[in-house]
Amino acid sequence: MNSLKGNNTAARIGYIDIAKCIAIIAVIVGHYYAPPHLAGKVIYSFHMPLFFIVNGFFVKDYQIKKNLIRSCKGLLIPYAVGMSIKLVIDIFASRELHGFAAAWQVLVDMVGGMCKVSAVFPVFRDVGMLWFLPCLFICRVIFVFIMNITEKSKYSTSIRIIVFSLLAFVGMASPRLTYEYFPWGAEIALVSLLFLYCGNMLNKHKVLTDKRRLPVAGICLVIWIVLLSLGFYIELAAHYWPGFYLAVLEGMLASFAVICLSQFIDKIRFVNIILRWIGRSSLIVLLVHYIDSVYGVSDKLLGILNVDHAVLSLIVRLVCILCIAGGISFLIQTVKSRLKARSANG
Repeated sequence: MNSLKGNNTAARIGYIDIAKCIAIIAVIVGHYYAPPHLAGKVIYSFHMPLFFIVNGFFVKDYQIKKNLIRSCKGLLIPYAVGMSIKLVIDIFASRELHGFAAAWQVLVDMVGGMCKVSAVFPVFRDVGMLWFLPCLFICRVIFVFIMNITEKSKYSTSIRIIVFSLLAFVGMASPRLTYEYFPWGAEIALVSLLFLYCGNMLNKHKVLTDKRRLPVAGICLVIWIVLLSLGFYIELAAHYWPGFYLAVLEGMLASFAVICLSQFIDKIRFVNIILRWIGRSSLIVLLVHYIDSVYGVSDKLLGILNVDHAVLSLIVRLVCILCIAGGISFLIQTVKSRLKARSANG
């Protein structure tokens, strides 16, 4: 397969960032706006699989210790930061609990990392959309471990596909048997191993830089539409995956089509700069969106502006979230630059 070379390395990062931008905006739209039924299915059919696929794309090696440290820094620390912000706010603003009780409950919830409330684990409340971070952490740890121990096998590809498919089946079957959710989204993590593997193979085999990818993307788009129309699509957080492996396939095909679309968007000057930034800052955007959804920051702005139209409200919320995320990102970069300059100066 032909691969992009030289300066096109930046382009590869660019379009992946744009794909992440599309995914995080789809997350926000899905949470804040009740789109028409088909549009809702389209949104939920790709945004979470795409995040897992992109994450798998950037797993460069299978060193267990190295990846464990990287996952802790990149996923668990932001998770702890988000929950810590909630802890501080709840101490002073919680209407249900106050002071120590509020702080303790948030800490307990953080340990649970629940996607939704579960009767099997009643001590834990759900942590909202932050469930994705510990879930991805579990998924990455399992993925790297299996890739590592099978790396030297002559039949590594076959073994990996079988193992990931079986684990995904366990992840699918466990909520079917218990009708409940598990701490750190363990069942969703098992299902998502297939998405991580898909993303890893896209990078390893340079699929996204192959000249034949565009007709393949067109075929993926057609199959995506057909599967959607037949009711086969995956919604990870809701445990909705009819025809399980067909639903997983739909998530992969949809994500591939979106990534190829991102390659076209990345060629649009100025627009690509903004969308790349949103994609690179998707974790910050997620944290800001989380705080906004829990405590209604943008609701207050909508009240001041007296906006009640659904689409206009969504736009105001998006702008509000992105502006706050931009300010936080700028502050972080400023602090990093000053620390780096101070370190260089001795």
